[in-house]
Amino acid sequence: MASAPTSPSSTSPEPKTAKNRLHIDIRVPGNGSPDERWARIRAEAERLVKAGGSVLEEVDRHHVVMADPEGNEFCVAATAA
Repeated sequence: MASAPTSPSSTSPEPKTAKNRLHIDIRVPGNGSPDERWARIRAEAERLVKAGGSVLEEVDRHHVVMADPEGNEFCVAATAA
């Protein structure tokens, strides 16, 4: 007896092998002190982790590099003050 075919949604995505063609930045308000901006960046990154994202790197209290569940990278940063 042949096994049932699997649907594309039931398989894991292939690992990332090249740079993203599109890089998205998610911005939070840039007003306030550097500590206040960093707190907003971290809070947004934490919210996105709860939604399935993962933190790849925190860069100099300036931005957080993240990835979605399929490995597509994006950044969370503050708008220009």
